[in-house]
Amino acid sequence: MKKLFLLLFTIASLGIFSSASAQDYQGPKVLNVGLISGFNSYNFGVQADYEIAQLGQDFTVGVSAAFQSWDNNEYKGSSFAVGARFRWYADRVLNISHPKWDVFANGDIGFNINAPNGLWWGIGIGGKFHISESFGLQAIIGSGAQIGVTFQF
Repeated sequence: MKKLFLLLFTIASLGIFSSASAQDYQGPKVLNVGLISGFNSYNFGVQADYEIAQLGQDFTVGVSAAFQSWDNNEYKGSSFAVGARFRWYADRVLNISHPKWDVFANGDIGFNINAPNGLWWGIGIGGKFHISESFGLQAIIGSGAQIGVTFQF
């Protein structure tokens, strides 16, 4: 895992210093909905986030909510989480200029209601494939996995 992060950091660093053209990624006013699963425990659920603001050239923030069920040795039940999801669209840095693809890193922070830990957090890397201007597919891998759809409003 450490080697993967080092590789991603190296690629991002090289991309910053290379000449890259900016891509018009679909940022604010995007709803992302997906099925989620954790790697460190047996959990399954659904998560949705709505990108509400652009924080910089390649960054967005959105409100996020998840409902998940847990079944492991320590906890069995369900929880509801609310918080924020931050996305860094790395297309420009990685020199990805295909209009159908977005590549991003994301981070979640929030509160987990009715769960063994009240803090809800996660990190990941992912991509979106835009089938049309208003609909696409997304996948994220990191502290968990998510596969779903994305809607541009």
